[in-house]
Amino acid sequence: MFFNITIIVSVIMVFSMALLQFSLILGAPFGEFVLGGQHKVLPAKMRFVSGGCCFVFLLVGLSYLQVAGAVSSLFDPVFVKLLLIAFTVFISFAVISNAFITKSKKEKYVMTPCSIIQLICSLFVLIYGYVL
Repeated sequence: MFFNITIIVSVIMVFSMALLQFSLILGAPFGEFVLGGQHKVLPAKMRFVSGGCCFVFLLVGLSYLQVAGAVSSLFDPVFVKLLLIAFTVFISFAVISNAFITKSKKEKYVMTPCSIIQLICSLFVLIYGYVL
């Protein structure tokens, strides 16, 4: 039961991050929440970074859905395992940078708790799920 809740939380958070990144690509004024928080609206060069992040978040979300059995095998299980391990490492760096490095208060006080929750869920899936 707890594993299913963890997967659901992970899927919601990751797809929400993909949606946030996609809105930044379109010029939404949420730039203070991501990528150091230095721009309210991301400049064109940084929108490519958001595009890459959006793509990665979508892949990770689909991988979580595959782990939960909600979608058929879209990806090779080895790819899913490596992707979720890499994402967990990435999100741990996000916690550190959001909490200690960023100068943006919005990124620090909004994204840090989100990153911590996502990190806990990712670790739980890796440790107690089928991945490890």
